[in-house]
Amino acid sequence: MIREIVTYDIHRKDNPEVLTNKTRKVKDFHAEETVECITDLNDTLDELIRKEGNKRGAIGLSATQIGIDLAISAVTLGNQRYILINPVLIEEKGKQRLFRIGCFSLYEYRAMVRYNDDIVIAYYDPQGNRQKLALKGDQSCVVQHEMDHLIGDLLFERLENKEKDLFIPREAMYRDGSVPIENHGDIFESLRSKGFTKVISPAVWYGSLFNDYTDYFAYVEKTANEYTYLLDLVRRYTPEKGRIIEAGNGTSALSVALSRNGYEVLYCGSDADMLELAKRINETNGTSVSYQQNDIYRLPYDDEHADTVFSYEVLETLNNAELASALEEGLRVANAYVFLVPTIAIVANTLRGNERLRSVDEWIAFIEKEGHRIKEYKEFDNGGYVIFVIA
Repeated sequence: MIREIVTYDIHRKDNPEVLTNKTRKVKDFHAEETVECITDLNDTLDELIRKEGNKRGAIGLSATQIGIDLAISAVTLGNQRYILINPVLIEEKGKQRLFRIGCFSLYEYRAMVRYNDDIVIAYYDPQGNRQKLALKGDQSCVVQHEMDHLIGDLLFERLENKEKDLFIPREAMYRDGSVPIENHGDIFESLRSKGFTKVISPAVWYGSLFNDYTDYFAYVEKTANEYTYLLDLVRRYTPEKGRIIEAGNGTSALSVALSRNGYEVLYCGSDADMLELAKRINETNGTSVSYQQNDIYRLPYDDEHADTVFSYEVLETLNNAELASALEEGLRVANAYVFLVPTIAIVANTLRGNERLRSVDEWIAFIEKEGHRIKEYKEFDNGGYVIFVIA
């Protein structure tokens, strides 16, 4: 049976105790309440994945989150579902690092928390057999988070700095009315009034990604593989050894990948901290991307300076006037503008907080209203992302 998720609000005094109490260990693996709990956990997690997706490749739900005080969690790691009964941490092999995490019981929150990056747990499966499981990265984070639920610890317990590390990455969606504010619940409203809604900066975002991790060559490879279709489009609209401009505010990983392919690549971004990180990644990879610090809606280049301009996950952070200028500027300095943006259908856990989300149809209407021709577009991740080529 699909159950309603039990939620918690930090500003209320009458929160459900099941979320903050330690669970009971399972003693009878075949008892009716154990079997029913496992069934309901599986059904509810399946429904959450259907609605929200599983972009990180690891997602979980614990019995307390469906109102049952048993030490049972259900996690999907890759394509495999595990039922963890009475799980315990038996080995910590790697360093702790920051993870950006959300929780279905605190859906409006996101937090930066520390977990061990490399662990081994012991648990019992539904048949009562003792098992071991070695986990790394996001899978390690998700399982440790679910184990926290079983001892009554919510993600607040792991915050190093409540003011810095707890935030709601949705605030700026509403600044120009791109998304209606209705139906986002009491948690959002109460936290917004108390100043807890925050926009996480690109430097903090990527700082957590690169904490204890500086293999920039592998990072560029991974990023290029994730954005293959975008790179293919940029190449299609750019002649061999042509000139490309990235209008961005990130790590310039795709610029580095294109530079590896023999293109002349110029990168323009406004965030000084991110430019320093981008330059470091470029230098480490031995590529020759050129960098300029400037707003991407005022590109510092002459008319028709490049063959193609591209952006990914940046144009949605601009207000309507800035976005209009960015599209105009991109097509002033190049023949085609290729860009990828999230839509209103995206899973919110992936957002930083300064996005103005639109549906695909609303993106199309905005582009056409500004007088630009859409040469092609493609939706990804059940409409969560869309790539446009405009001219």
